[in-house]
Amino acid sequence: MSSTTLSSTSIKGFSRPLGNLEGFFKSLSDSGKPLNREHWVIHFVLSLKFPPFVTDPIPHLQYAWEILRLRHPTLGAILQEPESNNSRGSLSVGPLNIREWTDNTFIVCPEYADADQLFSTLYPTPTATCYWLPTSCEFVIRSSHWRIDGVGMASLGHEFMTTLAKVVTTNAGAPARDLFLTELLSSPSSVPPSLEDLAIAQSHSKSGEGDPILEAGADELVSIFLRGVPSIGLPTRDPSTAGTVPGPSARVMTSLDVEKTTQVSAACRKMDIKVTSAVHAAIVRVTARFPQHPLCKSYAAFVPVDLRRALDKTATTHTKNVSKVVGLYFSGLPLCVENVFTKSFEEVAQDLATVYGRDLSRFWSPRPSAETQTGDLEGKTIGLLDLAEPYVRRTTALFNSPVPEGLPPVQTPDLSSLGRMESSIKKEYADESNDPNGNRKVEVIDFWVGTEMLTRNVQFHVWSWDGSLRLGASFNTSFYDKGFVAEVMQGVIAELLDGCGIGNGSV
Repeated sequence: MSSTTLSSTSIKGFSRPLGNLEGFFKSLSDSGKPLNREHWVIHFVLSLKFPPFVTDPIPHLQYAWEILRLRHPTLGAILQEPESNNSRGSLSVGPLNIREWTDNTFIVCPEYADADQLFSTLYPTPTATCYWLPTSCEFVIRSSHWRIDGVGMASLGHEFMTTLAKVVTTNAGAPARDLFLTELLSSPSSVPPSLEDLAIAQSHSKSGEGDPILEAGADELVSIFLRGVPSIGLPTRDPSTAGTVPGPSARVMTSLDVEKTTQVSAACRKMDIKVTSAVHAAIVRVTARFPQHPLCKSYAAFVPVDLRRALDKTATTHTKNVSKVVGLYFSGLPLCVENVFTKSFEEVAQDLATVYGRDLSRFWSPRPSAETQTGDLEGKTIGLLDLAEPYVRRTTALFNSPVPEGLPPVQTPDLSSLGRMESSIKKEYADESNDPNGNRKVEVIDFWVGTEMLTRNVQFHVWSWDGSLRLGASFNTSFYDKGFVAEVMQGVIAELLDGCGIGNGSV
C-alpha cells in the first residue's frame, strides 16, 4: 500500500481513498443498513451551564459548530462506494455551503427530556451531526465510527467548548461572524491522511504490504486473540436467538465518589497496574460467574489504544503538522486471559496489565526464520505503527468471518478506556484574553460517551473526571434488558472495590 496524496476535487472539496481501518468500520456500518441503524456510532454528550446574560444559547452553539466544521472537513465527509471489488471506496468532502450545513446537521430537540432518551431514538446520518436539548441543557455530537474514534471525539469536545467560550465572550454580531467565516472559507483545511498512510510514511520499512517480518508480527498478534476463542460472555435475554434482529441501543452508567476513586488508584499503584486493568479485571471476573458454553474457558478481546502520541513521536517533516482530532488513529491490542475460572482478581488484572503496559514504540522483536531472513527489519525492535497496515488487514478479515459451526455466538463484553479526562474536558471554559475574570465562562456540569451497539457485546467505557471514576455501558435492547446490565454494572463496581481491598463494594 503506497502513501496517498489528497486530491482537491474543487476549491472547497477533497477526497481520498479509505484506509484499511476506516474500511473495516465502514463494513460494520454497512451491516446495519437493512435495519436503518449503524453499529458503533459515537455519541459525546456535554451537560452545559451558560452565564446568565445568555438568554438563547442556540446562535452561539451554531456558530461554534460551524467553526468546527470549517476546521475539520472530515465532519462533513461522506462515503463514496468503491468503483471495483479491489477498492474500499473513498472519503469525499464536497463544496461547502456553511448555512446549508448548519440547517442539515444542527438539530434542536425540545421534545426530549435528556440525552439518554435521545440516544435510543437516532438513526444514521451521512455526516456528523449535533443536537441541542434545551430541557436538559445538553449538547450532543454524534458521528459514525469510521470518521472518528473516542479519543478524537473527546478532543473535538474540548475544541468545541474552547470555541464556544470565545463565541460567548465576543458575542459576535452577524457582520463579525460572517467576516470570520469568510476568512476560514478562504483557506479551507483538507481531509487528513489515514492511519495507515501516516504509519507507512513514518515506518522503518517503506515497503508496507508484503514485508515478511511485518506480516509475521501481525500474525503473532492475531494468534494471541485466537488462543482465547471462544471467549466467555454475558448471557443474552431469554427471547434472544441466533436470528434476533437488533433493535434500539441503550446505556447505563455509574460512578465512584472521589474518596473511593482515590482508594482504587492507590490500590492499583500498590499492585503496579493501571486503573483500567483493574476495571477490566472486574468485568472479566463478573462475566465468568455466569453460565458459559462448555468450550469457553478464556477471555479474549481487543482493547483500543490511542496511537496519536506514537504518531507524533515518529512524525516526519511531511506529517508533523497533520491534525489528528477527527480520524481513526488507534489500534486494537489483542488480549487473552487463559484459564479464567481459576484466577484471582489480581492474577487477571496482572494478565491484563501486560497488555495495557506494552511500549508501543518498542512493541515486538522479530524472531529469525527461513521466511524472514531477508527482511530489512531483522534484529530490530518493531513499533506498533510498523505493524498497523498488515495487522488491520488481518483483524478486518477476522471480524468479517462468520463464527465457525459449533462455537457459541460472540457476546464478550468489551472495554474502552478514555483515561484521565481531566486533561481533556475542563469544568469551565473562558476566553482568558477577552474575559480574564471568567465572568462569561461556560461550565461543563458533566459529560458522557456512548456507542450504538448492534451486536451481542456490551461496550463498557471507563474514564475519570473531576476526581471521580466513571463507568458506562452501551448495549442493544434486543439482547439485554437495561435492569440486567445495571446489575452487571453494580457487580463490576463491587468486584473492583473488593479486588482493591476497599470495603464491601457499595458505591
